[in-house]
Amino acid sequence: MKKILIGILLLIIIGVVAVVVLPQTLLKPKPVHFHAGFQVYKDGKLQSFTGNKYMHEAPCAVDGKPVASNGDEQSEKAHLHDHVGDVVHSHRNNPTWGDLFTNIKYPIDEKNVVAYINGNKVDDILVEKIKPYDSVIIFIGKHTDDEKYLKSAVTKKRIQEIEKRSETCSS
Repeated sequence: MKKILIGILLLIIIGVVAVVVLPQTLLKPKPVHFHAGFQVYKDGKLQSFTGNKYMHEAPCAVDGKPVASNGDEQSEKAHLHDHVGDVVHSHRNNPTWGDLFTNIKYPIDEKNVVAYINGNKVDDILVEKIKPYDSVIIFIGKHTDDEKYLKSAVTKKRIQEIEKRSETCSS
């Protein structure tokens, strides 16, 4: 009888661990954090997004430890850090380039826009998903010689350099 009670107690303990502990540890989703590069040319002039008004101020980590989400899911989709205006950070699945421009408050009118992702022309950049290490170039208004500008796109090497030196969002 004593062995049966011990067996039942062990089953209860295992059940509690399986129901309470496992979902909070083993099944917890892996944090999302990736980067991509971008440039915007307006009437042939490269736009700068290095100013304070474009930066996301909440740190991703302090002393190397991740900081809990501030609950602002929209800003976590796509934002800029550390006065780096050509590398976007994302902490959510499936962000779009439209999310970035919404968050940095830089409206883009699709009527007079030509955009490329990794050298491939796309029809509607604002609905395109941001993917790790993608490089986007957006032309607004008048522009010539797309090929020349495509050669100066943000490279994977540049994105990786920013990841290494980032003060608030290293990967």
